[in-house]
Amino acid sequence: MTPARPRLSATVGRVALVVAMLVASGVVRAWQARRVDETLTRGKESPFPLEQVPMTLGTWVGTPTELDPQIVRGTGSTDHITRHYVDSRTGVMLDVIVLYGPTSDVFIHSPELCYPKAGFASAGESLARSIPCPGGPVPFRSLAYTKGEGPQVDRQEVFYSWRYNGRWSTSVSSPKESARIPGMYKVQVARRISPRESRALSNPCESFLELLLPDLEARMTGSPPPAPSA
Repeated sequence: MTPARPRLSATVGRVALVVAMLVASGVVRAWQARRVDETLTRGKESPFPLEQVPMTLGTWVGTPTELDPQIVRGTGSTDHITRHYVDSRTGVMLDVIVLYGPTSDVFIHSPELCYPKAGFASAGESLARSIPCPGGPVPFRSLAYTKGEGPQVDRQEVFYSWRYNGRWSTSVSSPKESARIPGMYKVQVARRISPRESRALSNPCESFLELLLPDLEARMTGSPPPAPSA
């Protein structure tokens, strides 16, 4: 008859091994969770202060504008700039917003949601635009909206794109995936347009973005900003 003590010892040994594996697994998971939390916390701050974006870009000259503090809180951003740029050559005016903040807070603030909430109605097709940039073309989405009637109608065009995980996109991840991405930028440019104006030809928003994006990319990556355009 086989002694009971060896069998008991073997069972205890297996139980101890399982417990040790569970403890080690818990320690690893806790370490991984800490690393994720630390990464997300660091990612809440923009790698550079957005106020460093130049007020003058080529022939475009900007002046600061202010968002209502309640709107700022609603964007979820930890840093932002809002400016009014005027092309000193043509007189065209643009309203520019650049935001940075936790992806899980910022990603929901797309024009498709925000403009209708402000009383605007869609007034044209959504256009996919590609803005030339030294690092490769940057995708932007162009939308048109109207508000009001008759001679007082407000017709606006808005361009926007997001930058997260080192790339630009006009779409964002699911809420679950967004919670794992530390931070994201949002760039939005808006202007008033006339009823018969072509949005796809010689668009001043695109001309402006061709100057803004290389500067933003350089600051995001820690490279020297491009020399000011003449």
